Amino acid sequence: MKDRLGGEIVLPKSFRLRKSEDFKRTYRLGKALAGKYMVLYYVKSDRPTSRVGFSVSKKIGKATVRNRTKRLMREAYRRHGTEILEGYDLIFIARGKIKGIGYQLVEKQLVNLCRQAGLLKDRVL
Repeated sequence: MKDRLGGEIVLPKSFRLRKSEDFKRTYRLGKALAGKYMVLYYVKSDRPTSRVGFSVSKKIGKATVRNRTKRLMREAYRRHGTEILEGYDLIFIARGKIKGIGYQLVEKQLVNLCRQAGLLKDRVL
């Protein structure tokens, strides 16, 4: 899928949590798991696909730092999204210690949180 400028769309709108009500519902009804660098909220939804949202507080830093953090989290999800069970709403929230860490740690944390939540599909080897 391509955007209007011809670039690849990383995460189509149908796979993103966008509305405030969706975030509030996930926070209210969902379960939470905390890691060193991020927190995962997740709740079963009635949709056939999983949706994901990312949240980075202004406490993390200025806009460039927050945007870089979101890009790292989105890329980790993009690489591993197919390994996550369908039908869930997920929110990844950056914690203060995430500032300045590399992609590998963000990716490892995201996968570990999903594994702890039991959201990873069984891999067939």
